[in-house]
Amino acid sequence: MPWSETQGPYGRAASIGGYALAAVLAASEIITLALALNPNVNDDYRAFYIDRTTTCLNRDAVGNYTPGQTVSFRSDGAKQAAGMMVCGWSGPVADGTHSLGETSRLRLEIPLLRDGLTATLQMSAVIRPPQITQRVMISVNGVRVHEVTLSSKDPKTISFAIPHPAFASAKVLEMTFDYRDGIPPSSAASNIYKRAIKLVSFRLDAG
Repeated sequence: MPWSETQGPYGRAASIGGYALAAVLAASEIITLALALNPNVNDDYRAFYIDRTTTCLNRDAVGNYTPGQTVSFRSDGAKQAAGMMVCGWSGPVADGTHSLGETSRLRLEIPLLRDGLTATLQMSAVIRPPQITQRVMISVNGVRVHEVTLSSKDPKTISFAIPHPAFASAKVLEMTFDYRDGIPPSSAASNIYKRAIKLVSFRLDAG
């Protein structure tokens, strides 16, 4: 007599239930594995956590700003500066705000302007021999506008023009800092902890 025939109705129901539960668990494992291999996440999350193509995780930050205003990135300007910092920055301290990783971004709301802008920034380099310079490439809304090499721990004032086509009729200006020579705190540290500059102040002037 087959084994299945020796079970009563309750035994057969339990067996069927057990098989069904095993099938559900197997399907769940397959779905979980598929999601792990190809997760349904937004592009920013994927670039930072999965593909690791950026060290700057985008966040929904837009600071209020009026052209002609100088924003301190020292401790005394922490509240306003924090609203502008999208990613790639540490918290402000007494002498400025350190960059973190290979890219940093600032994002701020600006009024509609008919002419270009002039940016004036105070920055210093993070230096650890044999690395004695820091190259910084600055873009605005994806348009490369300036490149500077910093070679001192003392703040340096740099000024450069931002042409009107770089922001045109946009209400938001995003300034991106890319670093070629960032210094990791240790040989085993991830790229997201690299240090390149310390930003001391930020200013935009119209015209």
